[in-house]
Amino acid sequence: MTHATGQAHPEETLDALLLFQDNQLQQMLTLLAEEKALLQGRTHHHLARVADDKAELAMRLEEVDNRIANHPGLHEPQWQEKLQAMKQLARECSHANAVNGEMIEQLRARQGDQSELMLRLLGRSTRTYDAKGKASSKTRLLTDLRA
Repeated sequence: MTHATGQAHPEETLDALLLFQDNQLQQMLTLLAEEKALLQGRTHHHLARVADDKAELAMRLEEVDNRIANHPGLHEPQWQEKLQAMKQLARECSHANAVNGEMIEQLRARQGDQSELMLRLLGRSTRTYDAKGKASSKTRLLTDLRA
């Protein structure tokens, strides 16, 4: 459908490209909502599939975006409303992705804290703190005693 340069074929209508891209953006919003639900529900075993699907869809979105950007009819006035609507959908996707990213970071930090707590409870933590309260991972004090 595209030339090696990413240029759109002349017979590829801008209307068809915009419709396809709109569909792809709607799919991305659906995937991001699914990802958020999985994160909130702590059903993390499905996250790998969603991440793979998002990556594949993002590549398709980028490819179609390049075809739209290189289409000769892009700047004609009749397409501006559709283009603005697509840009709004893209912003919604970006925002939803950022929210999910923050949730993932919070979960990751919480899991790290929980892991450290479990290690301390098992007596296996190597984390110590300096005079300023900064954490470091030094050798356990009790294993160094030889008495």
